[in-house]
Amino acid sequence: MYPLPEGCFAPRNQWYIAAWADEIRREPMERWILNEPVAFYRTEDGRAVALEGRCPHRHFPLGKSRLVGDNIECMYHGITFSPKGDCVRIPSQGMVPASCKVKAYPLVERWKWLWIWMGDPALADESLIPDHHEIGLTDPDFTVESGTYHSVPGRYMLMHDNLFDLTHLGFLHQTSIGAGDFGAVDEQRDNGDNWISSQREFPHIDCPPLYAEVFGYHGKIDRAFGMKLFLPCLHAGYDFFHKSRSGSDDPGALLGKVRVYHAITPATKNTAHYFFAVGRTFKRDDAEFGQAMLANLNKVIDEDLIATREIESMLTTLGTTPPEVLLKADATCVRGRRLFESLIRKEQAV
Repeated sequence: MYPLPEGCFAPRNQWYIAAWADEIRREPMERWILNEPVAFYRTEDGRAVALEGRCPHRHFPLGKSRLVGDNIECMYHGITFSPKGDCVRIPSQGMVPASCKVKAYPLVERWKWLWIWMGDPALADESLIPDHHEIGLTDPDFTVESGTYHSVPGRYMLMHDNLFDLTHLGFLHQTSIGAGDFGAVDEQRDNGDNWISSQREFPHIDCPPLYAEVFGYHGKIDRAFGMKLFLPCLHAGYDFFHKSRSGSDDPGALLGKVRVYHAITPATKNTAHYFFAVGRTFKRDDAEFGQAMLANLNKVIDEDLIATREIESMLTTLGTTPPEVLLKADATCVRGRRLFESLIRKEQAV
């Protein structure tokens, strides 16, 4: 399924961000993950639970049902399941068929996220979850604004492509976070088996409009930014701003450092979930400023969602995969796609 080869949707034996921790409460919530319905809720002692969100009787959504203590009761016929997925009650009969059960997915709460493992539970190694301090989420030098969720109107890989190829910043986002001339700077790339990174440095360019307002500075700057994807879902990026070392009033002075976190989780074949957070080293105690900055960056993401929606509409209306012209700027994108395909093919080979 474009932009991956036919037969490749998404790797399953991986950790995905399923929700912000505070989204999951006592009332069940339905969220589709990897084209499967999942019912989320918290037990009476606060533990988060993720169950297959489809009653095996008549397929009523458990995420739209009710809780009885720590169990979830299908609102259609009252069939009830424990947090482990076992059927504990069928009101119309005493005997419980062996097939009357639902999957319980491994779920881990880290920082403010809930991470879910949709594949083989025996392979759910928590050490595979990215180190949140290492990527700056809990770095004491940064204040992080969080809690943003977007429903993506397109297949999840379109959003990964969007973050692999940041040359769109100067066009789609030219009035907000646009960068300098991408043709004039080199992109530094690296990757491993389950990560890929990209960095660029722009000397002596105009400060992007959004950050010119943030810093109150409209002179020339030196900008360095990059993004690292921890497969399969979390892009951790940085964006560092200094006054230009060439001809500014205070050459090389730090204006501020920003870290961004884009988490993309497949929902259905043609939709995805998007979780966003941003960290900063400036105005750290100004909560109102932090929320305003988060709101402005969410408007930037809305532009990405518009592009994704239009591409998804084009692809689904065509009904076929059109030929694709790849450019020099797509080198990171191609590497990233290959890493995804490699994970999927390895699972298919087992």
